[in-house]
Amino acid sequence: MRTWGGEQETSRDIIEGMERSIGWLGRETLSDDERRHALAHSLGVPFVQLGRDDISVEALAVIPEPLSREHNVVAFALDGDAGLEVALLDLAQLEHLEFLRPRYKLLPRLTSRESLTRALIRYQQHLRDLYGKKLEDPRSPNLLDTLLRHALHSRATDLHLQSEQSGLLVRYRINGSLKNAMTLPPAAGANVIAKLRTLAGVPTGSVPREGRLRVDLGNGEDLSLLVSSVPTVAGEKLVVRIARERARGFTLESLGLHGEALERVHHALLKRRGLVAVVGAPGAGKATTLYTLLDLLNVPEVSIATVETEVKHVLPRVAQTEVGGTLGASAALRAALKQDPDVVMINTVTDREVAQVAAAAAKRGVFVLVGTEDAALLPDADLTIKVATVRKLGRKQIPEHHKLTRAQGEELESSANFAAVLATLKEEGKIKKNTLWKDIQFVKPVKSSDQPDGYGGLLGVQEVATKDGTVGLTMIEDGVFKAAQGLTSIEEVIKLA
Repeated sequence: MRTWGGEQETSRDIIEGMERSIGWLGRETLSDDERRHALAHSLGVPFVQLGRDDISVEALAVIPEPLSREHNVVAFALDGDAGLEVALLDLAQLEHLEFLRPRYKLLPRLTSRESLTRALIRYQQHLRDLYGKKLEDPRSPNLLDTLLRHALHSRATDLHLQSEQSGLLVRYRINGSLKNAMTLPPAAGANVIAKLRTLAGVPTGSVPREGRLRVDLGNGEDLSLLVSSVPTVAGEKLVVRIARERARGFTLESLGLHGEALERVHHALLKRRGLVAVVGAPGAGKATTLYTLLDLLNVPEVSIATVETEVKHVLPRVAQTEVGGTLGASAALRAALKQDPDVVMINTVTDREVAQVAAAAAKRGVFVLVGTEDAALLPDADLTIKVATVRKLGRKQIPEHHKLTRAQGEELESSANFAAVLATLKEEGKIKKNTLWKDIQFVKPVKSSDQPDGYGGLLGVQEVATKDGTVGLTMIEDGVFKAAQGLTSIEEVIKLA
């Protein structure tokens, strides 16, 4: 029996090979379900026929219902040692469940179309029992709450609510892709739109608007919702970005920091003195880095204040001030400093006046965190964290490896010390101690139906420096370090050079 998820052969390759072994006669005389059963026997994969009692509601919820419906995959049982039994019609659909592998051992089971249909109906009945009546009743006082719970159940990060003639089209962004969830009746959809507008403070009108609200679901989890509204010819479209306050949970390691650079940042947080500048272009990860640093500093005995152009996460115990309009960053920062904080974070510094106030506060003993695109504004920073992002390689069963070409090496050698990268790979146990640089393998993106360019998500690269110089690897070297581990491609790193 072949092991699924290995690196020798994809499920599609195996299936096509077995179809060839069955031959032309088998394909002509067997039904799809019979052929599927024969393939299961040949491959050593169990074939199951699911009845209602065979399906665990707990297992069903592991795969979001829109994904189950779209890709004909249903989780029906949780096995020991984090095993998840998944029924499907085509083993190639396992690639859509890669995001589950860090938590579950996927155990594929082929099934018939009728059996899978029964399982999907069972899933929809379960959701209807939980949410259906409230979602269909336009007078339900908890309609918005129910919709949010359904979205969380489906592991959505964003809700797209679009007015149409048939009602309110609800789509969820799940694992980076937008999926149809449901269409609410017109009256129920109007209820949801009206309540969202009211709670988020988004007025009606013919121009785009934004608002924000915080929701307590009563289960220990708070949601921070950013609501944006755009008028359309059919009414309007609302997009709701969901930030799970309890689940944010970033760490410095998850951002991509490692080795000496990680140790130096931890040291700065423990010391809690001086000025830390997080430097990067828009979208490079400055906000995520700053919020992660605040998370690590946010304990009851520490007073924290922030001055932000846009509050993206509402933090407990933190006095967050949003600037704009008549309230400028300099005035807001001076006001915050008068309240004797231990830590101050300014998410965007664009002018010298704010930079000077921040630097002066750091000299008086306040721990100051600053985000900026221009490091020259903060020449006295005690620690500078340069951040950028590259595209992360999608997870495929057969990665394509290659060695660094001469042209690639020439493009990088002026900004990267390959000996330093090799030494760091060895020190951190990423490669064997006797590995030579010429033997390092890199990975090319592998295209798939859901990742046409072979990439999925973003990966952080960093460079940490003190007044004495760079600590550990430079940013380009950090990119090469991560490309050597198969996390990104060398082509993505070259874009940073």
